[in-house]
Amino acid sequence: MNNIMNLIEAFDKNLISWLDGPPDKIIETIVSKLYFYGDKVYKVYKYEKYFFGDFGFFDFRKNFYEDDFAWNHAMAPDVYLNLRGVEIINNQYKLTNLSKAEDFYIEMKKINVSKNLTNLLLKKQASKKDLTKITTETILRVKKLTNERKSKSENLFKRKLKDMHKEDLESDRNLLYMISSYMPKAKTDEIIDFLKKTSEKNNYFEKYDSKNFLFLIDNHSDNIILFENKIGFIDVLPPKESWRVGNPCFIICRLATDVAVLFNDEKAELIYKTYEIFNGSLPKDIRAIYEIRSALIQIWCFYSQKKIQIAEKYLKFAENKVTYLKNLQI
Repeated sequence: MNNIMNLIEAFDKNLISWLDGPPDKIIETIVSKLYFYGDKVYKVYKYEKYFFGDFGFFDFRKNFYEDDFAWNHAMAPDVYLNLRGVEIINNQYKLTNLSKAEDFYIEMKKINVSKNLTNLLLKKQASKKDLTKITTETILRVKKLTNERKSKSENLFKRKLKDMHKEDLESDRNLLYMISSYMPKAKTDEIIDFLKKTSEKNNYFEKYDSKNFLFLIDNHSDNIILFENKIGFIDVLPPKESWRVGNPCFIICRLATDVAVLFNDEKAELIYKTYEIFNGSLPKDIRAIYEIRSALIQIWCFYSQKKIQIAEKYLKFAENKVTYLKNLQI
């Protein structure tokens, strides 16, 4: 394929024979390009190397596409429609079955992303019914996804939560170092080091039974969409494999943190009350640790998007939770 244009170049030059004319629009993300045709969107990954893998290598590319589609289809079957394979015949891309494919793309339904949870929370338009349904669907779909695909990640389900939690905190530190112009490294170190010290004193992480692990989706509030009276979860695959399995309480705390920061604490408590129906209560100190981690991820995300005011809301929340934990330890 070295002497032939890649699939992105073919899309860019309107040389996809099974599509009519140029796309309505193209959106470029850090790792992919999205091509809009009517009510359909086609997602193609770039051919670049990132911290989690190299899309220039066929095996990684193929496996990532398979996981990405499977996870997203499980979480939003009405949005993620098909994983398509293509091969080159007579210097042209042709559709083929996945076993013969030389490259891939994901076919999606076009949706109104302005209806994402971030915007609904900021506008105070997320109802009690909406939040209850989002929490319930998160739990049910993640459990279903885990049951269907756990065998592909058995090694991750055998790890200890204590070790995973330590690694995750260091990953959080490295993410925040990327935005040191907004959040000084000293501030990052202060929070992360406090979380590590506090977690080491708590036997919750040591004693947690890995039999309770589930897949962990990237349920950033931008990735939760309400459309046509349905809930959709988009772009849910964590890019790094080690981030994909763990304590399901974490993704509930991520959701509750978004609701607390962007709406209010009362609505956030609704998330936990709904979760308790399925899994029982979560200790308040563990909640706070996971909420701080959740806020740190959003701080990185929103500062990276230059949404400064929202990022600062999360920073204030994280700092308040640190104070709360320190008071518990007195």
